Amino acid sequence: MKSITIFIQRFLIINMPLQRVKAAYYGSFILISFLMALAPGQARAQNYIVNYLGLNLDARDLVYYPKEKLFMINSGSDGQLGYVNSEGQYRSLLKDSHLIGSVAMKIQGNTLYALVNPVSRVNTLKGGNRPQLVKLNLLTKKVESVYELGKLFSGLHYVTDLTIDPEGAVYIVDALSPVIYKIDNKGLGSVLIENDLLKSMTGQVKSIAYHKHEYLLVSMGRNVLKVDLKTKAVYIVSVETDFDDINSLHFTKEYLLVISEGKNAGRVHILNTSNSWLSGRVLRTDTWQYKNPVNIEFVDNRIYVLDSEADKITMPDFSVRVIDLNKLPTNKKRKARIIAGDVSILKKDF
Repeated sequence: MKSITIFIQRFLIINMPLQRVKAAYYGSFILISFLMALAPGQARAQNYIVNYLGLNLDARDLVYYPKEKLFMINSGSDGQLGYVNSEGQYRSLLKDSHLIGSVAMKIQGNTLYALVNPVSRVNTLKGGNRPQLVKLNLLTKKVESVYELGKLFSGLHYVTDLTIDPEGAVYIVDALSPVIYKIDNKGLGSVLIENDLLKSMTGQVKSIAYHKHEYLLVSMGRNVLKVDLKTKAVYIVSVETDFDDINSLHFTKEYLLVISEGKNAGRVHILNTSNSWLSGRVLRTDTWQYKNPVNIEFVDNRIYVLDSEADKITMPDFSVRVIDLNKLPTNKKRKARIIAGDVSILKKDF
């Protein structure tokens, strides 16, 4: 049943005209197959893509809410926060003016942390932006606090990503300032690090991830940086592969690094290290040609890739690509345990 359902879902998306695809999305086959992929414990589901059409969202990030077992998706233009329910349908949860300009989110407990740039990047370059960290209670659907990040460092600002450590401290990167902000679990903010390696003349998107061994990885354009939280030292991570432009990075539960590469590349990579990220090696690259994989999430040994051309007004639609890392090769002589990229949806080995 599972293989047949996913086959029908994939066939509908790839082969139908646009209007019929829209209708098919709301059909039961799409919903059933998406439910199967989202459900925890559904091992060895196939890699596939689900298109969300006609919602008029400029989706910027997706994040998993473990308590409700839902994926939350933001909208950068109208302050909308929505979710994908257990039937695979997108539903609006709330709209709040504090979330207009939201670019990145994280959830800890029942609190959603959203990074917000209230004005456009164009106005930002003219000095008009006041970036904020917004805390929203998902139980009450109310904003609990708004922290003005611009007051921490003088200059131009456009915040792009955040990560949270186990103590509840939030670390934030700024595309237009060479700093990393820290907001501790009591709400006190500071500039954690200012370093020339974080300086960008072009406002490159930066992404950030926390490692349990007390360091951060930060992407900046083509490079990945390691930031030691104990010594405040910053290093360039040596990676043999040349990246075009990194949109996001995320650790798996085994602390492999997942990187989404935007612009003309449109790829997702899985990397490993043998020296605590002084250097890294690409293990696999997803071969799907993305439009623009803006952000990624990792849940239950699966990578969920938000593929969205949000910056194009004429392209408000988005897709979610699922890369299943539960697949194991049947050849016992092979040691590789990660398979990414397109696979045959009817292959009996999986």
